Amino acid sequence: ATLTPDAWRDRLGEFDWVVLAAPSTDATKTLIGSGELAAMKDSAWLINIARGDMIDDEALLAALRSGQIGGAFLDPTHPEPLPADHPLWSAPNTILTMHLSGRSQTRMFQRGAAMFLDNLQAYRAGSAMRNVADLAAGY
Repeated sequence: ATLTPDAWRDRLGEFDWVVLAAPSTDATKTLIGSGELAAMKDSAWLINIARGDMIDDEALLAALRSGQIGGAFLDPTHPEPLPADHPLWSAPNTILTMHLSGRSQTRMFQRGAAMFLDNLQAYRAGSAMRNVADLAAGY
């Protein structure tokens, strides 16, 4: 299920997979801490495809080491890159990628260039551009 920002915490214990896919803002920093991890099933996996600062690393490490959650898949980490001696590298049931797991390197630049050219054409025509960031919202 996709949940709104005001509804997800009460339902954490229902899910096998908890996926973070949100921008890094003041409201999302350390979104997942010890309380949220304790509410998850002991078989649930936390998947972060968003930003590394959304998870309290110490709370996550404690949850992984104690078996409080099933595991974690972390594409972003905090800090990035993760230092070689960081304890997440050896945490049980943890998969780490280099914050590029969703990108096709051969197509990424082609898609970016196409979007830029589309936006340039829209700007010149006085039309709305795609993927405009709202600086006040932080994304």
